[in-house]
Amino acid sequence: VSTQSTGYLTITSSQSIDSSGGSTGTLRHEQHLKNGFGKVNFFAADYGQYEWCFEMQPAGNTNTGKFHVDVTREYQDDDKELIEETRDAIITSISRAMRRAKHIKMEQRHYKLREHNFREISYLTSARVIWYGAITALTVISTGCFMMMNLRSFFIAKKIV
Repeated sequence: VSTQSTGYLTITSSQSIDSSGGSTGTLRHEQHLKNGFGKVNFFAADYGQYEWCFEMQPAGNTNTGKFHVDVTREYQDDDKELIEETRDAIITSISRAMRRAKHIKMEQRHYKLREHNFREISYLTSARVIWYGAITALTVISTGCFMMMNLRSFFIAKKIV
């Protein structure tokens, strides 16, 4: 909207009434005017018919003015919003699944390390038990041989044998 005079432009807007008797939405208004030149934008939140009234109030004796109205329609795409919401839900679900997978992988590493340590301790313990058994067997056998030799020499000395 532009004006050539030093006056100002008054714009009023209203929305038509739908068949049920209520209005069908609200308007958002943005105005960018400097020294009588600039843009005025209206954005409708809902579909429907809207009416605007333009009134030029020039300053002084000037009765002429000039303004340009450019009407463009930009529809809000509900399918696009649904796709974005679905995409966001999928991204959230995937990130949650990735966090769970990382946690499971971390637990598996922990259990694998724990099992590895347990096996090492088990092998060391088994090796020690085998050595302890071998030493015990040698001790029992050597003690038995020693006792048999002492008993034999005792019986020979007492002339029982």
